[in-house]
Amino acid sequence: MPLLAGQIFKASQANHLRPTKYSAVGTGTLTGAVSNTDVPDATITLTTETDGAEYSAWCVWDVDLSGATTGLGFGRLNLDGSNLNPLSTYAQEVTTDRLTVPQNYRGTIPTAGTHTFKLVATLVANQQILGVNTSILVEIAEVV
Repeated sequence: MPLLAGQIFKASQANHLRPTKYSAVGTGTLTGAVSNTDVPDATITLTTETDGAEYSAWCVWDVDLSGATTGLGFGRLNLDGSNLNPLSTYAQEVTTDRLTVPQNYRGTIPTAGTHTFKLVATLVANQQILGVNTSILVEIAEVV
C-alpha cells in the first residue's frame, strides 16, 4: 500500500520497512531409513501481515553415518506442508564420513497469515541427521 501525500505514517507500516529474521536449530537425531521426515525442532512458525511477503531461507543439514552405505539422502525446505526444491543431496560411503550440507531458497508467500517453515530429510539406512547442528534461518520482507 503506497503512502499518500499528507497521510500519517504509522508504526505498523514502519515495521514492514525492515526485513524480519527467524531462526531455529534442531534438537534430536533423525535416523534413516525415512522419507521426507521432519528434523526435530528445525521448525519456524511465523505470521505475515501482508499478501505477497517474500522469503529467503538458508538451511544446513548435518549428516553423519552410523554404518556404511552408498545410498543418496536428501534434505529440503517444507513450507506450509509443501516440499520445495532444490534438494540438498548427500552421499557417504564409510562411517568416518560426515557432511554439513547447505541449501538456500527464495520465494513469495501468496497470502497473509500464519506459515510454517521446516526442514525435512530423506535418509537411507545408516544415515542420520544430527539435529543439534542442523539449522534454518528465514528472512521475511513485507511491503507496506
